[in-house]
Amino acid sequence: MLAKDLEVFNEMPFYFWVKDEEGRYIWVNRALNEMAGEDITGKTDEALPWAHDAEKLRADDRNVLLTGEPMFVNEYIQQPGKATLNVCKFVGDFEGKRCTFGVSFVIK
Repeated sequence: MLAKDLEVFNEMPFYFWVKDEEGRYIWVNRALNEMAGEDITGKTDEALPWAHDAEKLRADDRNVLLTGEPMFVNEYIQQPGKATLNVCKFVGDFEGKRCTFGVSFVIK
């Protein structure tokens, strides 16, 4: 999959992202950048407003990469604002790299 293939997700009202095996966001849709209040491409969860919750988020990413199986989970973030996200994470190929893809929306 190429970046141009994901452009449609910029028009969607949910969060969509791709992270490399080191946990860096390498593609992020507009909604997630807006929620973060900045362009988060190239950053890890530890460098973002939800850094307090980074280890749990990263653990889920590692589990998906390890098993190769999709994961459906609720993830809680405390910043910006408190939110529970309904999340699906899965492994895919992005521009020749094995990555974690994610899609989520706020449930409360």
